[in-house]
Amino acid sequence: MEGVLGLLSLLLLLALWRAPRLARIRVQTPDLAPGFPGQVRLGQVAVEVWAPLPLFFRLENLPSAPLGLEPRGLSGMAWGKIRLALPLSCRYRRRGEHTLRLTLRFTSPLGLGERLLSLEAGRVLVYPALRPLPPFEPAPSFFLEGKTEPFGLPDPLEAKGLRPYQPGDSLRLLAKPASLRQGRPIVREVEKSLLGSLFLHLDTQSLHPAYLDHGASLAAWLLLLAEKSGVSYGLSAGEVLPLGRGRGHLVRALSLLARLEPTQTPALPPKAPPGSTFFLITQAAEQAFLKAALKGSAQARQGVLLLLPEGYFLYPGEKGRLALGKTPGLERALAMRGLLLAHGLELKVVRGHQPLSL
Repeated sequence: MEGVLGLLSLLLLLALWRAPRLARIRVQTPDLAPGFPGQVRLGQVAVEVWAPLPLFFRLENLPSAPLGLEPRGLSGMAWGKIRLALPLSCRYRRRGEHTLRLTLRFTSPLGLGERLLSLEAGRVLVYPALRPLPPFEPAPSFFLEGKTEPFGLPDPLEAKGLRPYQPGDSLRLLAKPASLRQGRPIVREVEKSLLGSLFLHLDTQSLHPAYLDHGASLAAWLLLLAEKSGVSYGLSAGEVLPLGRGRGHLVRALSLLARLEPTQTPALPPKAPPGSTFFLITQAAEQAFLKAALKGSAQARQGVLLLLPEGYFLYPGEKGRLALGKTPGLERALAMRGLLLAHGLELKVVRGHQPLSL
């Protein structure tokens, strides 16, 4: 009998020693919504645990400076199937796609066995920082017959009816035959043509750590302005997002900018959509980039090449030291300024000590 009890005790100790390794887990994606730096997001991450034997556990999230996430922990005992929910509180700080990491420690009741797990709970998107920057309006598109929008410029060729003249009406809209028949000024009531469209390309070749963040912030600002004014917009930043509009389109564009990573070689601009305003941002201004910009602007209505030689500019209220000399990229761009202008690309240079001017 004593031998049986001894064997059972040994088996029990062995089971307790192995218990932490017998546990099974499943991590659920955290419910933290994307946001801009400075925004607070509350959520939780859930871990499902199945433990055939009783175990003590300690679940913690690791701190994250880009997410503004402080460490938090949850302790208790697990036996059978249990769902652990760890609350999270973030104040986003830095653009990017950041991994949320956890640690989960299992300990057997008698301290005979222990298991430490490092877990990835998912990724959280932080959009580029938004700061007030100068406004920019794309050039109006060509009038396109039969296509109208609630926004835009009136097209004198697209009349939908006649009405009496009102102060402020353009004389170009005067309907002479109808005015002569009725003996009073009559004007054509016109449709509105499409607004201008904006196609933005952000070169990912970075020579300064601040370049991509400044470029992404400017791009986000321009896209938000376009969305607010009803302008169609597209983006080329690692991937190409065609012209579009609406909340879903804006979220896709901001997500591209959030995930943007620097590259050692230039990201060559694609061809701009016909009639669009082609807006390019670069720091390095490599020869291949400038040649691709010339080719890509062939069908654009207007072109702007914004060069940031130092990789950054001054936000409102900031002060910086005078930037002297010319970077290789600046010299290349200035040498091609006339050729760029001949192809409809206006070169704008903003040095590191200057505020942004569009």
